[in-house]
Amino acid sequence: MKALNRVIPLVLAALLLCVAIGVATGGKAVVWPAGDVKWTASPTVKGASMAPLWGDPNKGAYGALKKVAGGTDLGWHTHAFDQRVVGVSGTFEFQLEGGAIQELPPGSYVFTPAHVKHTSKCRAGADCVWFEEQPGKTDFIPAK
Repeated sequence: MKALNRVIPLVLAALLLCVAIGVATGGKAVVWPAGDVKWTASPTVKGASMAPLWGDPNKGAYGALKKVAGGTDLGWHTHAFDQRVVGVSGTFEFQLEGGAIQELPPGSYVFTPAHVKHTSKCRAGADCVWFEEQPGKTDFIPAK
C-alpha cells in the first residue's frame, strides 16, 4: 500500500506534465529521454541547475526541472509569482513561515503563493530534482 501511495502522485504529476507540455507546444508531441534533457546553471540560485521544458524561465511563464546537490540549504526566501512544485527525486525538508518542517519525499506536491516566505533543504545523501512551474519568470528573493 505504501508503494502505491508513492506511485499514484508520481503518475498524476506525469499526466499533468504531459497535458501542460501538450498545451504549451500547440499539440506537437515532445519526447525527451532523461539523457537528452539539457541542464544549465540556474540564473537565480548558485550551484543549482535547471532544464526548461517549456517557456523561457528568464522571461516569463515556464515549466522546468530543477536540481540541487544533496545537503543544499536554500534558506528563507520568496518568489514574485505563485509556484507549483512536484518532487521527482531526493527528499526535501520544507517549511512555511510559522509552520512546522515537513519531510517531502519524491511525489510530494507544494503550492506556494507569491510572496509567501518559506525555506527548503535537500537532505544529504542524494541530489534533489523537482518539477517547477511559475506563471512568470524564475526568481529567488532572499528573505529579510
